[in-house]
Amino acid sequence: MTANREQKVEDVFTIQDSDCCGNGCTNCILDNKPRPSQRALLAGKRNIILKYTSFRLLQRETHSGDDQVLFLHFGNAAESDDKDDCVLDIPPGHHIMLRIGSLLRPYSPYWTDFASKEFKILVKLQPDGPMSQHLVAVQPNDRLEFRGPIGNYRHDSAVTKCIYIICQGVAVAPTLPLVGQVLENEDDMSRIWHLMCAPDLQHVYFRDQLLEFAKYWNYRSCLYVPHQQCGSDACLEAGHCRQECDELRRSLRYKERVCLHRLEANELKQHVAPAIPGLPVLIIAGDSGFQRAMGEAAAKALGVAQENVYLL
Repeated sequence: MTANREQKVEDVFTIQDSDCCGNGCTNCILDNKPRPSQRALLAGKRNIILKYTSFRLLQRETHSGDDQVLFLHFGNAAESDDKDDCVLDIPPGHHIMLRIGSLLRPYSPYWTDFASKEFKILVKLQPDGPMSQHLVAVQPNDRLEFRGPIGNYRHDSAVTKCIYIICQGVAVAPTLPLVGQVLENEDDMSRIWHLMCAPDLQHVYFRDQLLEFAKYWNYRSCLYVPHQQCGSDACLEAGHCRQECDELRRSLRYKERVCLHRLEANELKQHVAPAIPGLPVLIIAGDSGFQRAMGEAAAKALGVAQENVYLL
């Protein structure tokens, strides 16, 4: 690498206090600044998102059961001559920062395309959220600025692991690439336990994708939906569906396992399989309250060393 090239890379990675969104992110940009992409370097190109870059909204959809949940698909808006010299590399488990004026918010893509420089995020609009007030009005062809990737999770496929992923609501989105990178690698012998917490089945996002995962030998999942409610007299009287509810059973899909209560840390022991070899790893995706509630107790229940616990 030439001296000029080194200087350019150093300029890209300059981080200031103002780059922090102030929301207390687990993986703050001040602690985990964007790093060179080995994948991009091997391709002889640069990662376009290392500094704030304009992306155009290609598609906007609302969730069928909740119009406050948006699926947003972005593509690089560059029109310069060197656009073919760039790629987009956002490793699984990393987030990117959206900037609108002085307002900053992190989002974790659930899908990216390296060559076409596109990504998709899932957004839960908050009634009084400053960024939500902007995103509720964003329309296709609007341009927004993103920077990243920010995070510290790295998966080594050469090391067999028992990976426990616990996620809450829309935070299932950033866990999809984590699962995909294991299942799509035939040489990776790691096992995955995917535990998802949501109010009810209507708010379990990406069910079709989860069904695709269920086809793999090394993937297991369980949905925790304490507020699932059908219209039967017995379930209405109980205030929620019962495990033996026929209507609930008819609504389930192939290999879907459902528990009609909250996931408690002490219940996690039932997911431990001592006979299965692998380094225990715990990944928790959700808001700060969920992470605090699950973090230490889940690590203890699953036998995971603190250095192998990752919060997204």
